[in-house]
Amino acid sequence: MPLSDTLIIWAIVAAYMAFIFVKGISKARRIGDTDDFLVAGRNVGWFMLFCTMGATVIGGGSSIGAIGKTYDWGVLMLLVSTGWYLHFIFSGLVVAPQFRRAELYTVAGYFGHRFGEGPRFVMMVLSLLFSVFIVAAQMAAFGSVLATLMPQFADMSRVLAWAILIGGAMVVIYSTAGGLLAVIHTDVYQFVILLAGFGVTLLFCVPDIAAASLEEVPHWFFLPQGNRGWLFLITTFLAFLLGETFAPGYATRYCVGRNVRETRRGIAGVGVFLALVFPAVLFFIALYARVHFPDIDPQQALPMVIMQLHNPWVAGLMIGALMMAVMSSADSALNSATTIFVKDLFEHQLGWKDRGDGRMLRLARIWTVLLGCTAIAVAVSWPDIIGLLLFTYHIWAPAVILPVCVGALVRKRSPALTRNIFVTMIAATALTLAYRAVLWVQGRGWWSPLGENVFGLLENVDPSVFGVAASCVVFFLLSLRVRMRRTGSGGSTGE
Repeated sequence: MPLSDTLIIWAIVAAYMAFIFVKGISKARRIGDTDDFLVAGRNVGWFMLFCTMGATVIGGGSSIGAIGKTYDWGVLMLLVSTGWYLHFIFSGLVVAPQFRRAELYTVAGYFGHRFGEGPRFVMMVLSLLFSVFIVAAQMAAFGSVLATLMPQFADMSRVLAWAILIGGAMVVIYSTAGGLLAVIHTDVYQFVILLAGFGVTLLFCVPDIAAASLEEVPHWFFLPQGNRGWLFLITTFLAFLLGETFAPGYATRYCVGRNVRETRRGIAGVGVFLALVFPAVLFFIALYARVHFPDIDPQQALPMVIMQLHNPWVAGLMIGALMMAVMSSADSALNSATTIFVKDLFEHQLGWKDRGDGRMLRLARIWTVLLGCTAIAVAVSWPDIIGLLLFTYHIWAPAVILPVCVGALVRKRSPALTRNIFVTMIAATALTLAYRAVLWVQGRGWWSPLGENVFGLLENVDPSVFGVAASCVVFFLLSLRVRMRRTGSGGSTGE
């Protein structure tokens, strides 16, 4: 690319980032208390909720990372990625209204509201781990895009580290200043520009693909199961469907709608829209990259396509919007992590209260900085976007999916139910980590507790899917035990 074009792209990216940054910082004037900072005053209409949910999900994982995996997996990833969006429909129609009616702040708060203190504490710990790793994944994605603009440097790992530090610093600064209010207002710009940019990119890609020879593209690229098999397709789809369901960054959005009706329209609506539109967009961009850049790092596929297709003015705007959308996903998760610390740890567990002197708001800003710096350190040391996302799914889904569904669909409350949920969460998390550890150890040849045939079968079963199945089994056995005790004592157990 000519130097003049590169300079134009840099100028546009810098100007766009500055625009979004200033917009975010400017919302600091409207932050009067912790509710403004953490849940945007609970006064967000359906369209802004639609846009902020869309911009949050179209971050590093479901754009750069997903196109990279589509580059590797083909149609398989097209099918798998729909799982990211389908859970919004269920959440918007069933779960989010309950969060909004109860005026909650976090998933842990929901667990306390529905099941009691034990499950709430476990969920607080898992939510913090999930949020930090999600922020790290988005910062790694930001670094991946920014590093693409500097291909002349030989040491790309150092460039990537510096890019993560730059993007991470911006996220921390404007999240600290404006909180969720800043995030939501900037998300509207991100989402609209991203949709327009991906639409233009698709218009350039499709005619070129139609005219190109696809003989160099492996035949398995166009098969539903790819070169990995049907079991891998099914379990990985379930991992993507379950992995981010009720994630802290999304759950915060369940709490900010102006009312239940606006909440339902915004969240379920964006799920329907993205499920119908976005997987196809990802596939054609990845296919174009396969045709024109057969030997690149998969995570560079989207930035390379953007720079190849457009004139520098459009490329600069698109790359800038993409980086800022990645940052939007990061600051959403960072905000949710701060909310967990303030509401679940300091206010609920430790009994801290705001005495009218802004104490809790200052605390929220301090923890935003600390958690953001932790996520930056994780991203620099582990810049694999999808690897980070999958790890978060493995610690999140097994402990969360079944309890939230039980809480949303079952009306009864009892000490026995609370105890069963608590034991299920602990057992499912422990079993999933053990399963992941066994696969990891045997995959490196250090120890072979499983036969080759069993290992070949199990390595196609994602740990989060295994964990959710394990949670269902554990909960069923515990519930059966309660019923048997009731039957044996004539129903007089008091549970």
